Amino acid sequence: KYLYMIKIPKWVNIKNYRTMTSTKKKKAVEGIKKYQLEWMKEEVNEFYEAIYLNDKDEILDEAIGLIRTAQQFNESKLVIRLFKKVINDIRLVFSSKKIFSKAFKKWKIKKTKKGQAKGVTENHLIEFAKLFKKN
Repeated sequence: KYLYMIKIPKWVNIKNYRTMTSTKKKKAVEGIKKYQLEWMKEEVNEFYEAIYLNDKDEILDEAIGLIRTAQQFNESKLVIRLFKKVINDIRLVFSSKKIFSKAFKKWKIKKTKKGQAKGVTENHLIEFAKLFKKN
């Protein structure tokens, strides 16, 4: 049984999609939009790969990673456009704040060990993604 009723979009690639190198990531962080978009595409593919594999912990982790990447590169219109294409699936994964909070804590520990995501808070990501707003 699948955890979430999420259909993997035809434009997503869940096999052999890894293209981001440490050099490309550095360039993305320095503001080069081409690499920011490439990084975002890789995050989207990772999220849907986790869905395909039906790995709950990985789905939650990748969903947070997707929100974080979109937040980090929110100056890029193409990154935000791509984020908007997947946000409804992310919202299906985070059906409650409790689920998000638990997943965020695990994600944050993992990132802190790598020296990443400094200053990123649970509320920053919730606000950015407008996760629990009633429309």
